[in-house]
Amino acid sequence: MSEPITRRKILIDYRIRASRCVDCGRTYFPPKFFCNNEGRKSRMNFVDYFYSKGTLISGSVIRKPTNKFHHLSSFMSTIVTFDDGNTRIPGRITDFVPSKEELDITLFMGKNVVPRFRRLYADGDQGLIYYSSFNFSFEDDYYPYQKYVKIKHANVSERAGIVGYGIYLPKFRIKGRDESGVRIKERTVPFLDEDATTFAVEAGKRALIHSCIDNRYVRKCFVGSESSPYAVKPTMSTVSQALQLGEEYDGGFFSGGIDSQFACKAATDLFIDAVALVTFPTFGGEYVMVIGSDNSQAERNDPLDFTVGAGAAAFLFGKRDVIATLDHYVPYTSDTPDFYRRDGQKYPKHGGRFTGEPAYFKHVSIAMETALKASRLTPKDIRFVVCHSPNVKYPYLVAQEAGFEKDQIEPGLVVRYIGNLYSGSSPTALAAVLDIADPGDRILMTSYGSGAGSESYIFTVTKEIENIREKTIPVKQQIESPYKEYVDYGVYRKWKDIGK
Repeated sequence: MSEPITRRKILIDYRIRASRCVDCGRTYFPPKFFCNNEGRKSRMNFVDYFYSKGTLISGSVIRKPTNKFHHLSSFMSTIVTFDDGNTRIPGRITDFVPSKEELDITLFMGKNVVPRFRRLYADGDQGLIYYSSFNFSFEDDYYPYQKYVKIKHANVSERAGIVGYGIYLPKFRIKGRDESGVRIKERTVPFLDEDATTFAVEAGKRALIHSCIDNRYVRKCFVGSESSPYAVKPTMSTVSQALQLGEEYDGGFFSGGIDSQFACKAATDLFIDAVALVTFPTFGGEYVMVIGSDNSQAERNDPLDFTVGAGAAAFLFGKRDVIATLDHYVPYTSDTPDFYRRDGQKYPKHGGRFTGEPAYFKHVSIAMETALKASRLTPKDIRFVVCHSPNVKYPYLVAQEAGFEKDQIEPGLVVRYIGNLYSGSSPTALAAVLDIADPGDRILMTSYGSGAGSESYIFTVTKEIENIREKTIPVKQQIESPYKEYVDYGVYRKWKDIGK
C-alpha cells in the first residue's frame, strides 16, 4: 500500500470513523461527504466508534489467510454493528486462536465486542506497518469495556502531579522457570498483532478514561521504549493520532512530543519534564502524557529470556484534580556500559553480574537515599517504595538496604507476575501501589536505566484519587484475571519476535 493511501486510511481505521447526515441522521461507513437522501447540499458530521462497543452479527473462520495475514495462521473474520445496527463494518476477532475443529459461529453472534488498536500487517522487513482499530475482543473476556466520560476539572492543586494513569497488560502469559532463580512466577506475552505501539495506544486510552480529562487538552506526549517498531518514525505520532491528543486541525493536532530512549527509564525520566511543562505559562496546555511501552526483547535462552514481559504504562500529568503531587526529584547518572544494543542488532547484550554492581544497585541506592535526605524524610515516612524491577531480587535487596520493610516493598513487586516490562517496569509498579494507596500516603519511586542512570520521585497521594478509583482497571485485577491464557515456550518466542 502506498504512503498516501495509507495516510488516508489511517484517518478512518484508527478511530473507526464514519459520517452522519445532520438532517436525516443516516450514517455511512466508509464515510461519505454527502447524504444519499439529502443530496450534495447535505450537512455531514464525522462520528467514530473508538470508545464504543459493538455487536457481532456474523463471521467466518479464515483458515488459509493471504500472505499479508499469514502470521496469524487462522482467525475469525466478523461483521460488527454499531448504533443499533445502523452502521456495519468488517473486522477481526483478536486474542483468539480458533480451534482446528469446525467452529460454530452462531455461538458468538449477538455478543458485544470492543475495538482494540492492533497491528494488521507489515510490508516486509523494511516497509510500513499498518495499524487499525478494526480488531475486536469480546466484552465478557479479558478486556472489560470502559466508558470514556469527560468532565470539567476545576480544583487547581498547589503542586502539579499525576491526574490519571492506565496500565495495559496482554491477555497471554508464560509460566516462569523455577530453575532460573529469579523468582518470577509468570510473564506477559504479546499476541501476534501486538507490539510496543499498540500497547502504548491502549495504555494511553485507559489513562484518558481514568482521568476523565478531555483529550484536546493534552499538548505533549512522550513515549519511552527499547522496542519501538520503527528506528525512524515516532511511536508518539501514532499514539497522538489514535488518541487525538490536542486540538484537531486539518487531520492533525496541535500537540507535540517525542520518543525517548534510555533503556528502562526512557519514560520515567520525563515525569519531571511533564510536570515542568504544565507549570510553565508559555506551554499553553493543560496536560502531558508519558508512556513507557515495551515488548521486552531477549535472545533465546539468554538469562533475560526468563524474565522479560510485555505491556505499557501511561501517566497523565497536570495541575487540576491531581491524585498524587510530585514533591521531590533526584536524578543520578554515569556512563556505565552494563547493558546495550548496537544499531541494527536484534537483541541487547548485558554485562552479567556487572549489571548488579556497580550498575543497578549503585545508581538506585544513591538516587533513593539522596531523595530521602533532600526531602528530610525517612523510610518510616513513606507508605510504599517501588523500584525498577528486572527481577524480584534486585528491588527487594536495594529497598531493604535503604531501610524499608516488607510491607512497604511487596505491593509494588508485580514483576513476579508480569515479568520485566523494561520502560514500563517502575511505572507499572507505581500504578499497582496507587491502586491501593490512601490519601496522604507518600510513595517513593526509583527507576533505573542501563547505560546508566536512576531518578527518584516522591509523590503524595491526595483525596482526589478516591473520585476516580473505579475508573481504572487495577494492576492486580489484570494479573489475577480468570480469562488470561498460557502459552508454551515455542509460542512465546514466535509471538515475541513477530511484534518486534
